[in-house]
Amino acid sequence: MACPAPARPAPRDTAPHPDPGHCPTSMEKILASIGSLLYGMRFTMLFFYVGLVAIIFGILGKFVFETYKLMNTLLTGSIEKIDLIIKVLELVDMTMVAQLVWVVALAGVSLFVTTGHFDNKDIKKPDWLDHVNTYNLKLKLAFAIISISGVHALKTYLSGDLTLENVQIVAIIAVIHFSFVLAAIGISFAERLTREQH
Repeated sequence: MACPAPARPAPRDTAPHPDPGHCPTSMEKILASIGSLLYGMRFTMLFFYVGLVAIIFGILGKFVFETYKLMNTLLTGSIEKIDLIIKVLELVDMTMVAQLVWVVALAGVSLFVTTGHFDNKDIKKPDWLDHVNTYNLKLKLAFAIISISGVHALKTYLSGDLTLENVQIVAIIAVIHFSFVLAAIGISFAERLTREQH
């Protein structure tokens, strides 16, 4: 079907107006189709988030098993205080990892897939979910990684003797931990600059 002829503007009208009879070119049609395809493919991200949920259940199973072993040891056996602290830190470590995966899955669905099912007033959702954006998500991930790294560094320090090799390992972990801290500070500073510019 041929495109309609564009209406001629009035002689004194010199301001540009959108052409109601504009016929999109083949390139514009291709770009529009690609944009629609990419936008529709956002639902494929659900498969990644479902995989993250499966990982959470896997961590939960491991957590329950390790908790059972620890409780069995506490009730029927004996354990050194330092070993007990290390076992508890391992459980805390798994808990933080599960929380990190949960935050990524929940915020990812809200940001990149859909927010319709989060608009129900009967759902008691976290307060931060209403204000989450890519910067906030990066900060939450950064601080979660810092917490996990700190717990891992403490566990490594407590589980080893003060030999030269163990001291070197702890030093390397400490450097990595402070690198995460500096990265989080950088992300926070960049977010503040962005807010001030807007």
